Amino acid sequence: MRNSDKILAMNIKLSLVSLMASISLCASAITVTSTPGNLGSVVGENIGETSLVVSGEMNAADFEFVAEKMTSLISLDLSGVSIVAYSGSPVLLGKTDYVANSIPAYALAGTKIESIMLPGSLTTIEEGAFSSSKIKSITIPSSVTTIGVGAFSNCDDLTSVTIPSTVSSLGSHAFVDCDKLATVELGVSIISASAFARCMSLNSVTALNLIEIGESAFSGCGALEEFAFASSLKTIGNSAFQASGLKTIDFSASESLDSIGAWAFAQCKSLTSAVMNDKTSKIGEGAFFDDASLVTFNMPLACTTAPNYIFKGNTSIDTANVLNHNITSIGDYALMDWKHVTTFTLPSSLAYIGSNAFEGWTSLSQLNAEGIVNEVPALGENVWNEVEQVNVTLNVAKDLANDFRAADQWKEFTINEVSSVEDILAEETTNRVRAYFVGYDLIVKADSEIAEVSIYDSSARQYAVETANGDEVVINTSDWDCHLYIVKVILADGSVATIKIAR
Repeated sequence: MRNSDKILAMNIKLSLVSLMASISLCASAITVTSTPGNLGSVVGENIGETSLVVSGEMNAADFEFVAEKMTSLISLDLSGVSIVAYSGSPVLLGKTDYVANSIPAYALAGTKIESIMLPGSLTTIEEGAFSSSKIKSITIPSSVTTIGVGAFSNCDDLTSVTIPSTVSSLGSHAFVDCDKLATVELGVSIISASAFARCMSLNSVTALNLIEIGESAFSGCGALEEFAFASSLKTIGNSAFQASGLKTIDFSASESLDSIGAWAFAQCKSLTSAVMNDKTSKIGEGAFFDDASLVTFNMPLACTTAPNYIFKGNTSIDTANVLNHNITSIGDYALMDWKHVTTFTLPSSLAYIGSNAFEGWTSLSQLNAEGIVNEVPALGENVWNEVEQVNVTLNVAKDLANDFRAADQWKEFTINEVSSVEDILAEETTNRVRAYFVGYDLIVKADSEIAEVSIYDSSARQYAVETANGDEVVINTSDWDCHLYIVKVILADGSVATIKIAR
C-alpha cells in the first residue's frame, strides 16, 4: 500500500472514532420529567448516563435512586425541579420522613457528580449532602438559608464557592478538608466552627459582614496569607487561624472586636505584624504562641492580662508596645524564650508574674521596674529560669528598693534605686532654661552653659543623658515611644532646672 493510501485510511479511521465518540457523548445525556418517587421509572434503562437534566418534582426516594443506581453520573441539573416532602418506607439513612425544599442528609455524598445546578426554591442543604463527592463547582441559590454540618466536607475537587447573605446558618465543618478550595465569597455573618479548616489551597476569602469567626474556622489554611477583618467583627474563636499562612493582621477598624480566643493565631509562622484595636478587652491563652516571625504587636489598652503562653517562642518581637501600662498580670510561660531581648520595662500596674514567664531570656541585661510604686509584684515558680540575674540590673523605685531586696526571685538581681518623678521635680529649679520640640528633635536652650541634660518619661524611666559644651542641646526622640517627657538640666554653675514637656 502506498504511503498516501495509508494516510487516507488513517484519517478515515480517526474520523470514525471521533464520530463514535460524539454519538456516545450524545447518548450519555438524558432529560426527564419526574413525579415524586418516580425518577427511576422515567430514567428506565438509562441509568448508565453521565448527564441528567430533571424537571418536575423529586423527593428523598429519588435522591436515593440517583446516588445508588446512577453511579456514572457526572452532571446533574435540578434547576427545574421542586423538591417535595417525603413520608414512607425508609430511604437514604433509613429515615422515613424528609422535608420539602431540602437536599437530604448525605443524599449525594461520595458520588462522582462534578457539577450540579440546584433548584431556585431550595432552602436547605442538609448535613453531609455533598461530602466526599467530586463536585468541582457549585452555585448556591439565594433561596438557601441553611447549610448543614459537613455539607461539602472532603470535596477534594471543589475550587470555589459563593455563599449568599441569605444563609443564616452555616454548619460546622461545612467545607473542612476541601484540598483544592481556593476562593470563598461569604455573605454570612457567622462562620461556624472548623467551617474551612485544613483547606490547604484557600488563598482568597471575601467576607464583609462578619460578626463572629468560629473555633478553628480557618485553622491549617496554609495558603491563606491575608484576611480583611470586618469593622462589624465582635468575636474570634479558639484556634480560628491557628497554623494559617497569615502574614499581617489589622484590627484597627474592628472597633466592635471584644474577644480573641485561645490559640487563635498560634503557630502562624509567616505572621510579622498584628495591629490591635485598643477596645479589645479579652485575648485568650496562647493567642500568638510560637509566632517566630512576629515583630510588631501593640497590646490593646483595654487588656489588663497577658495570658498564659500568649507570646511564648516569639523570638523576633519588638518589645516597645507588647505590654501596655494597664497590664496587672503576666501569665505562665507568657513571654518564654525571648532570647533576643536585652532591656525590658515592666508595666507600672503589674501585680503578678506567672511561672516561667521570663524563662530563657538569656540576653537580658536591664529590667526596668521603677514605674511600680505600690508593692512588689507576686511571682509564680521559676519566673526567671535560665536568666543570669546577678548580671541583670533591676531598676526600682527608691521607696520599694528594700522590699525588692527582700523578695524571693527578685533579690537575686543587681538592684538599682531610681529617683521618682517627684524627686526629680523637687530639685532646685530656675527659669533660665526653656525646651521645645521641632518635629522629633527636642531643643534645650539656656542663658548660660549647659553641663548635662537628662530625659525621663512620666514613670521616671531614664531615656538619655547628654553632656554639652554650650548653651543649646538637640536630642532626637524619634526612637522613643513616649509623649510626655521630664527634662532635667544641670547648668555649668550647678543650678538645676526641670521641665515637663509633651511631644
